[in-house]
Amino acid sequence: MIFWAFVLALGYLPIHIGFVTCFALARPLKIVSELSGKKAFGAAYFFSFFANLFHLYWVAVVTPPGMVAAIFILSLYPAAVMLAFSKVYRWKKLAGLILLPFLWVGMEYARSLSQLAFPWTDLSYSLGYYLTFIQIVSVIGCYGLSFVIVIYNILVWQVFDSRNRLERRVSSVVAMVGITLAIYMYGYVVFEPYPEEGDIRVAMIQGNVPLDIKWSPETRMWNFDLYDSMAVAAAADDSLDLTVWPETAAPTYPHHERQYRKRLLETAMKTGTAQLVGALDVHYDKGKEKTFNAAFQINGDGTLGQGYHKVKLVPFSEHVPYQDRLKFLSRDFLSQYLTFIETYDVQWWSDFYPGDSVMLFKCDDYWYAPLICFEAAFPDYCREATLKGAEFLVNITNDTWFGRSPGPYQHMRISVFRAIENRIWVARCANSGISAFIDPFGREFGRGELYVRKILKHSIYPQQEYSVFTMEGPVIGKISALIMAAIFIILVAVWLIEKILRKSIS
Repeated sequence: MIFWAFVLALGYLPIHIGFVTCFALARPLKIVSELSGKKAFGAAYFFSFFANLFHLYWVAVVTPPGMVAAIFILSLYPAAVMLAFSKVYRWKKLAGLILLPFLWVGMEYARSLSQLAFPWTDLSYSLGYYLTFIQIVSVIGCYGLSFVIVIYNILVWQVFDSRNRLERRVSSVVAMVGITLAIYMYGYVVFEPYPEEGDIRVAMIQGNVPLDIKWSPETRMWNFDLYDSMAVAAAADDSLDLTVWPETAAPTYPHHERQYRKRLLETAMKTGTAQLVGALDVHYDKGKEKTFNAAFQINGDGTLGQGYHKVKLVPFSEHVPYQDRLKFLSRDFLSQYLTFIETYDVQWWSDFYPGDSVMLFKCDDYWYAPLICFEAAFPDYCREATLKGAEFLVNITNDTWFGRSPGPYQHMRISVFRAIENRIWVARCANSGISAFIDPFGREFGRGELYVRKILKHSIYPQQEYSVFTMEGPVIGKISALIMAAIFIILVAVWLIEKILRKSIS
């Protein structure tokens, strides 16, 4: 099981072998199908734990407790699904095989809900480097692609199961080839030539500012000097519509710190260009201080608008889920007892509050939606922004936390899916990389690699028309979640009835 967990995790590395996820589940599923009860759950959790460990070990670079919590919690999802599958399979093999893709994809969709959401490990993201193949997500979304990957694993299982007749094994091979050809043909047909330049001229500033000097009193103003010089350089020989700074590029609360707000306004006026700036914000609600991870658009005339507050926060890193109800887990509360939090100024733990909703900003005649950090990992949220009127998306992030681990590369591929799903341009600006302009077919332009200081510029065009996914949403994910919930309810009901009957008989 550990070997296959390792193989599954390999599919998410930036080495372009994502196809391994199309068969990495086959053997573990077969093993779990032959077990029952606690043994089935134990084997499934064992596999899931190591798969998540190999996949997400780099989270420890940012937050060791967050990594531990994430792995223990995230491993419960596939373990529960595999347990449910084993129960259905032992009752009726064909029913188990048919329901398995719905169970798995329902789990992925459910994992994107609530303040505990961390939808980083969806199967579909493993195929992010195969652009022709993943064009299908403009129709079926990333959940639909995960559905296909689970089907591949079932077919591989059937091919290599010596107990199956030759006819069944051959038909499984034919099915795999047929599905693959159909998906590739769709991608080949819809893939447009490289786009002509559009009317929206956007610049992105990859400042590559080290974490340890951003908020230091001695070097804090240096951040503003750096980005001012880069913004001026970007606009010097070009007529720009928007300049994008990364997440928290400006170490300030613009609404409350006049000195730094004035510096930002001066930069916007010097360039005559709207600046989308990552910063922080704070509101006071009934005497309670609420801090937000935020983005502000500063207009070329030197006016500061309302800030966008990040809605999707990283659990156990940016905030404690349901922090108003679980106050005993907040940073302020625990720092009273865990002195190292304040003594060593633990930076990976924040007590941000989530924002309320999607917000659109306007530059010239075009509307765009800012997405902060891993908000790009939520298909429905990005679709909501598109339906609300966003003509392109801007994803600002600070992946410096992840070092040279697989994290920045995985994060980048997730943005590719959002561009294809909604057939929309995505401008992705990261503090230390990877930055790029991503066209509606997932192709990258002007890439800024890790740990370089760079100005990226490109002319993009507003969204032309809604994709099927944008219009219909994650239908496969929602239907799968409903079927998964129904299966779990039935299984729990059967277990309770059996328990009551056994008790009455005894």
